[in-house]
Amino acid sequence: MQRILVIEDEFFVAAHIEHVLEGEGVEVIGPVGSLQEAMQLARNEDVDGALLDVNIDGGRIDDVAAILAQKQVPFVFVTAYGRDNLPPAHRSATVVEKPFKDADLIREVRRFGVN
Repeated sequence: MQRILVIEDEFFVAAHIEHVLEGEGVEVIGPVGSLQEAMQLARNEDVDGALLDVNIDGGRIDDVAAILAQKQVPFVFVTAYGRDNLPPAHRSATVVEKPFKDADLIREVRRFGVN
């Protein structure tokens, strides 16, 4: 079973992502909505991929993305903000734009190796 870290601070969006992923047989780590917890999980959890909102709890996800990149964990940004708002080092990363279709989210997660 694949383990996907979900970092999203909007409760209903986080719950929906969790529901969609669990329906695909994915073990969801989180969802988490604070930068402090996101940093801790990014450092300490063994995950196969991550879905990251860009702005979390009043802060930016840049350091979390850097940790995941250093660990070579693939991630996708799930955000309503444009590519110019992504962390500068990760502006070429994949983006699923909010509001998203479930099929788009599933397609990107499958690229992490989820069947």
